[in-house]
Amino acid sequence: MVSQTEIKQVILDILQSNNAITIATTGGEYSPWVLGAYFASNDLTIYLMLEVAGKTMANLRKNQSVAIQISQNDAMKDFLQAYGTATVLPESEREKVMGMLQTKMPWYQLYTPCLPVRLDMKKWFVTSLSRQWLPARVLEAETVTAEP
Repeated sequence: MVSQTEIKQVILDILQSNNAITIATTGGEYSPWVLGAYFASNDLTIYLMLEVAGKTMANLRKNQSVAIQISQNDAMKDFLQAYGTATVLPESEREKVMGMLQTKMPWYQLYTPCLPVRLDMKKWFVTSLSRQWLPARVLEAETVTAEP
């Protein structure tokens, strides 16, 4: 049996070793909608910048529910899927989130007006063929507490 702590560590490793995320949203005129973006994370919390006038932001203003995928587009490599909620953060959090993104990816920059967003996943699904985790192993956010 695989422990929740082991599943969480694999999730953290995947978050650390990947820069791109795919986000699915619903609620607005363009619904459902899928967006690719860059992200940074702190423990299991994901941070990113989203275009103020974009379709994803329009959907989030009506429905905070999101689904995500983090992968290298190779089913043979470990990948994540999860669902949870998105919170559009105040402009005052912009510097913090940009700092996290640029620490992870020094080349990261914005080309359009964006706002910081936090993703809190309720349930994670980790697929790892090398570990024979098929079907995916599951981690519910409440089962493993954040580390200090």
